[in-house]
Amino acid sequence: MDAWFVSFAIASSLLLAGGGALLLVGYINTLPAALSMGWRLALPVLVLPVAGPLWFAWTRGEDFRRARYQLIGAIVLLALATALILGLGPFFAERLVAEMVEAAKMR
Repeated sequence: MDAWFVSFAIASSLLLAGGGALLLVGYINTLPAALSMGWRLALPVLVLPVAGPLWFAWTRGEDFRRARYQLIGAIVLLALATALILGLGPFFAERLVAEMVEAAKMR
């Protein structure tokens, strides 16, 4: 294990944790308001986990500006984490497997 792998693991973990937390907070901010406005507006929020709350916050104007920013930030952070994992994950996996093969040959 080297410093590049540790930084990759920390960066991807922090991006996933931050995106997940923002997604939960944005969802928690929009769900009660959507339920209080009736089932016709609450059904997309309940059925579509990311797009539903974002649609609801976007159509309600300035009242849900913070929730809208939280959901957009969550999508951006999760997209960055996905790109990082899919882009660099195979590279680090190959290196770790090569190191394990070398260690097995040494025995």
